[in-house]
Amino acid sequence: MSEVPVEEADSAKQSFEGLTEGEKEVALVALTVIGRDPAAGTEIPGWRPPTREYTYTTPLARDSAEAVTVVYQHTPGMGATVVYYFRDPQKLPG
Repeated sequence: MSEVPVEEADSAKQSFEGLTEGEKEVALVALTVIGRDPAAGTEIPGWRPPTREYTYTTPLARDSAEAVTVVYQHTPGMGATVVYYFRDPQKLPG
């Protein structure tokens, strides 16, 4: 799978458009990782095969206490569909 079909998910597209430029940059990095390996995220329990729902979180910056989380569904053979994005407060280590 070469890319996550964001265009096919209207709610995701609206949410992506609502991100700031910096948030969009880190979200695109997350989408690249998800596109290479949809199982790179953390699976949300309760979804029955074949479709599974995942979250993938990436920090806004190396020392940032905030991140962007991408919530997406993956169905083998059909690729990943982004459900939504949200800004996610994180706890800094140490």
